[in-house]
Amino acid sequence: MNTNFLRMAIFVLGAVAIVLVGTLLWFGLSSQRNPADFPTSTSIQPDFSAFGQGRALPGFEDFSDIAAVRAGVEGPFVVNFFASWCQPCRLEHPYLLEFGAANPGRLIGLAYRDDPINAATYLTTDGNPYAAVLADTDSLNALNFGLTGVPETYVFSADGNLLFRSPGPLIGALKSQFIDAWAAAQK
Repeated sequence: MNTNFLRMAIFVLGAVAIVLVGTLLWFGLSSQRNPADFPTSTSIQPDFSAFGQGRALPGFEDFSDIAAVRAGVEGPFVVNFFASWCQPCRLEHPYLLEFGAANPGRLIGLAYRDDPINAATYLTTDGNPYAAVLADTDSLNALNFGLTGVPETYVFSADGNLLFRSPGPLIGALKSQFIDAWAAAQK
């Protein structure tokens, strides 16, 4: 009787585990998930204290003083987390180049968990849209911002309040939302 009870318990636990894993996969891999529907909560306020702890990218030392860039910028600004290994980052990169050229000094880049040499090579090859850029190899800035993954972009007002958070590449609906947030930030 003990053997039958043990077999039944194993069967029930196995069936429950299969249902749970299947449900998680179904929701996680659903083709109906749209990054633009991700909550772009502005209730969090990122902490900028770790900016001083980032590493300069090789060859981009002149772009490593984020505090000086922030001090010299009157008005709104944007922080973008990226990585050379991130394919969605490459999708939004042409738009970031365009944005950086149209808004000099407003775009700050943080290379998230990326080898500084790889990040520098990426920016040398594909172009550097950033007024300041650092390697966030220890993820201190990512933790302070509540980063969910790369790419992720934050729009701040002139007084440093978070106005918009994009949880994916600035393409499609997220790009439109970003453009609207940037326009609102400039008013």
